Amino acid sequence: MGEYHMEYYELSFGKVGILRNDIAEIIVDEGIDVNIQMVDEIHHFLLSIFVNSFSLLINKTNSYSTQLDALIKFGTLSTINKIAMYAPNRMAKLSADFEADIPSAATLNIQVFYQRGDALSWLDYQPTYMLSSL
Repeated sequence: MGEYHMEYYELSFGKVGILRNDIAEIIVDEGIDVNIQMVDEIHHFLLSIFVNSFSLLINKTNSYSTQLDALIKFGTLSTINKIAMYAPNRMAKLSADFEADIPSAATLNIQVFYQRGDALSWLDYQPTYMLSSL
């Protein structure tokens, strides 16, 4: 697994950690109701940090809600490769599973994990071509 740096930036609703030049972790503060303006804020921030495409770790340790229009818009950023959702408990997992099924998320590669390390391992995986047997 690659080496992860921990640079965190405060936003109006939480913080974003830049773990590597192609991976960011989003941590929403406890009790926040994520709206479309906050999604615009995170999109703008991510596009200002990453030159190329990137992957995200959504850390659902804190309990928060997300408005439906914000969920739909979040998945429209074309530079997102894939999203790992770290959901450390049953309620977070239910929420993450619901969010992963939102229509705009249908084209994204999203996986939900109970362990943060498993989520990071999955994000670090770079698919390569398979050699066929002759």
